[in-house]
Amino acid sequence: MAGSEDEPKDVMVLSAIAKGYNTEEKIAKATGLSAFDIAMIVERLILHGLIVKREKKGFLGRRKVELTITEKGTRELQERRFELEQKWQRMVMLAEQGKKQEFEREALSMRSWIPIMLFMGIMDMMMWMTMLNMMNLAAQDYMPEQVPGAGAGGGGDMGGEAGEGGGGWDWGDFGDVNI
Repeated sequence: MAGSEDEPKDVMVLSAIAKGYNTEEKIAKATGLSAFDIAMIVERLILHGLIVKREKKGFLGRRKVELTITEKGTRELQERRFELEQKWQRMVMLAEQGKKQEFEREALSMRSWIPIMLFMGIMDMMMWMTMLNMMNLAAQDYMPEQVPGAGAGGGGDMGGEAGEGGGGWDWGDFGDVNI
């Protein structure tokens, strides 16, 4: 899984499966990713031995396909989680120390990982927005074009539904944030 531009999405799907979203439809709903993306990612994860696909008889004899994370997948997910937690802690430290240039560089390099960090509950949207505000940085410059799944799973609902609209994510109302 290492190194591809699809890696954040792969980790998000693997995380969703680990959380019990065991069908492609449930994964799509939880992450906001397209059915096409999920189908491609599932095949890639199976190929790498990170998940398995099992067919079961469902209601009225219909075939039901369930996805399950493997032991290898669980280890991979734990390693990714640890790496992402370390990167998040580093960004928090840089923000606390007021090291704007280093924070900016780190935040830009982590841009594509923000959705998965939110989905996994590693980072908190309010704290992220506060940190960007403290550094006098424009939030839109440090967010991916679309942040799928930010409200699903462990991240807390920020308003809107995953996949709603085509142009981006509805962050909801943050109220008055004073620093």
